[in-house]
Amino acid sequence: MAIWFTWWFNLIVLLVLLAGGYILHYLKMNALLHKNADLERKLLERSELLTYAKANAQKASEDAALANRNKSALIAKISHNIRTPMNTIMGMASLLNESVLNQEQQEFAANILYSGENLLSIINEILMNDILEFSKVESGRELEAKEFDLRNNIEEVFDVFAPKLAQTDIELIYSISPDVPVQLIGDAFCLRQILVNLTEYALRFTTEGEVLIAVNLIELVGENQAKLAFEIRDTSAGFSSEKLAAIVKSLQSDTAEGNQNSGSKTLAICKKLIGLMGGSLTIESREKKGNIFKFSILTNFGKQNLRANTQAEMAKLAGKKILIADDNLTLSNIFKNQLVRWKLVPFVANSGKQALQILTQETGFDLALIDMQMPEMDGVELARAVKQNHPDLPILLMNKTGNEKYKDHAALFNAVVEKPLKHHNIIGQTLSLLWQKGKDGAGKDQYAKQKLSVDFAEQYPLNILIAEDDRMNQKLVTKVLNKLGYNPQVSENGKDVLEVVSHKNFDLILMDVQMPEMDGLEATRMIRVCLSEQPIIIAMTANTLQGDREECLKAGMDDYMSKPVRLDSLVNIIEKWALQSQQKR
Repeated sequence: MAIWFTWWFNLIVLLVLLAGGYILHYLKMNALLHKNADLERKLLERSELLTYAKANAQKASEDAALANRNKSALIAKISHNIRTPMNTIMGMASLLNESVLNQEQQEFAANILYSGENLLSIINEILMNDILEFSKVESGRELEAKEFDLRNNIEEVFDVFAPKLAQTDIELIYSISPDVPVQLIGDAFCLRQILVNLTEYALRFTTEGEVLIAVNLIELVGENQAKLAFEIRDTSAGFSSEKLAAIVKSLQSDTAEGNQNSGSKTLAICKKLIGLMGGSLTIESREKKGNIFKFSILTNFGKQNLRANTQAEMAKLAGKKILIADDNLTLSNIFKNQLVRWKLVPFVANSGKQALQILTQETGFDLALIDMQMPEMDGVELARAVKQNHPDLPILLMNKTGNEKYKDHAALFNAVVEKPLKHHNIIGQTLSLLWQKGKDGAGKDQYAKQKLSVDFAEQYPLNILIAEDDRMNQKLVTKVLNKLGYNPQVSENGKDVLEVVSHKNFDLILMDVQMPEMDGLEATRMIRVCLSEQPIIIAMTANTLQGDREECLKAGMDDYMSKPVRLDSLVNIIEKWALQSQQKR
């Protein structure tokens, strides 16, 4: 009995143990399942949160991109809507200034033009506002990668300051090393903003002399990328060692951002923008010897065929002798070196007296480039002296924007280009006058006739079409061309242009970009595809923001003029392309 009891007891204990173990295992498994379920739930929640966060981030990015596009579109619209009526105002004032007026009326017309130039300068500064750009940097602005023209980029910077410097003794000059590609791929607006800020900063401390922007190649990076060095040099009194140290320290510590000093903010903006472009900013200064602002950028090469091949055109004129008379040696030497590369023979004089000595010692000059503002003997006095002994020598006057003195002596000059000098203007006029010299054996007093004279159309016969939707601008351009001796036809939109050119051949089309039904870009593309006899197409547009010029050239246009269109620029560009057309015949 005791044995059976023991056996049953052990069996019960064993069953209890087995049951307990099973229950414990079940509880552990159940706990594990609950734990896994909880983990899965948490993972799912986190995944959903991550997906939600990514979606929000994507939406925020898209919203920011849309906001930037809307902001750019708004700025472009504001620019266009301001420049279009400004074109009429300044154009009509220029026409008025060319008519017979008494002294008081001349003063009124001149004041309208001068105020218009100042207003344009203010508009340019607003559109490239450094505070707006600084906010872009702070919000993580991404660089654009569009093709642009480096020369044009720098010259647009000069446009901002030209009216302000008209009554000063300061020259704005730029130099691009011949090994630097002119067509680049990058953020043109970003680079232009850096140059505007640093140029403005340099001008604050410069009372006479010059501000020079120099661009050089540091090194090639791979097959299609380069590191470029920019220097903005001024002829100011320079910073003291204490002030320079404070500026450098401020940049290194980034404390300039919160500083109320506008100069510190300007440099802080530049530092950030330069950093975005893969470079760095340094400042050098020596008291009484000026400041140098240096920075570098990484950039890709663009296509090289957006401009006419100036090198090939100049090759036809190798050996021509050119006299350069300018008291600014930096500018003279830059232009001299450029002419030497084109196999021309330049002689440099830094005064009127020296220029006359060179003309006495040397013979056979084909062109004289004379600066208007020189000490002792200005451009008018020198030109008068030159014409006494060399009446057939063509003279190209280099004149500061806003200086009207030369107009009383227009017959002395064959052409006039404005300072700050723009590459395509000075080269275009040099080519034009040298071609004319070679064509008829002597330079003619073109400039006296060139501005609003029917003799111009006789010399450059062209059938011209104006594509412009604004009625006042139609009237303005038609009136200017009428005074040059042309009888242009007018179209109000791109579709009308295509209809007209399908029935009649035109030598030149002045093409607005923003037109209803079909814009100027699309009309140009269609013309390039459809017509067998191709006209010269020149953009004449209020679109002046980043990439607008390049977009016009890529669409197939031959050249670009921004509104407000200046009479000299319109006449010069027509003459330039008319001459090139004549040379090809």
